[in-house]
Amino acid sequence: MKILNVLFLAALVALVSCGSNEKETPSGMKFTVVKKGDGILPKTGEVVVFQFRFIDSKDSVWGETTKGLPAAVLTNDSTALVSEDGMTQMLRMVSKGDSVIVNFTVSKFFKDLVKAPVPIGVDSTRTLMYQIRIDSIMSQDDFTTYQMELMERQSREQMAIDDVLIDKYLTENNITAIKTESGLRYVITQPGTGALAQSGQTAKVNYTGYLLDGQYFDSSVQSVAEAKGLFNPMRTYEPFEVVIDQTGVIQGWHEALKLMNKGSKATFYIPSPLAYGPQQRSAVIKENSILVFDIEMVDVK
Repeated sequence: MKILNVLFLAALVALVSCGSNEKETPSGMKFTVVKKGDGILPKTGEVVVFQFRFIDSKDSVWGETTKGLPAAVLTNDSTALVSEDGMTQMLRMVSKGDSVIVNFTVSKFFKDLVKAPVPIGVDSTRTLMYQIRIDSIMSQDDFTTYQMELMERQSREQMAIDDVLIDKYLTENNITAIKTESGLRYVITQPGTGALAQSGQTAKVNYTGYLLDGQYFDSSVQSVAEAKGLFNPMRTYEPFEVVIDQTGVIQGWHEALKLMNKGSKATFYIPSPLAYGPQQRSAVIKENSILVFDIEMVDVK
């Protein structure tokens, strides 16, 4: 195994030092550098941050990084080389600023990278092309900081968009709602009794969730589920229990429940950064969806 690793490393060094724009990984995958960067290759433990677009010969997009959300790969030590696929090996051979193209036949892509047969219905006569741009190479600590800053910036930008959409909806529907510092809006539709629920308490609630456009996606109330076409005979319809600030529900829910007391009812307008953010949760809850919940606080323990 050690001899193999030495040979792989020797091949890697020889290939990188080659002046040609076409290069080849130790596993035999060829790629073309269409634009050269600073020439400094990633070291063990560094993270390669890149954008990519994956298309076929009919210009159909198979995958791509979204704006502001790059892909990233950690550079492992040399002992991992033998088991790495060609794409991972290639990312050892690039530098910041490089633009790279990799071409595959459909059958080779599924065999070498997916490691599965070509799915039924996929046109195996097409060719596939990865277009890759290396944005940065950084330490793991720097990458963690970079990710946090990126997420915070995206959250701020999306919150500004959601603020406009929620306010527009409330104005058009003549709804007067209270806005919290986080951007949550709410309307108490029925007052309750006693103190507001607190962090660590168990709230028992009935709820119904929908989007601003009126699409319903969930309810704990059977009559509502039946009326909105959500009824599932395999499900038990009953109040849902949440330990505030502990149960794994969206952030907007934890904030919402602390604005309610026993017996109260309210409608909450939750901007996407307080919900599922850029993640698509279901066919209805797409990325950056603003969620609306009608919640009844049945009990607080």
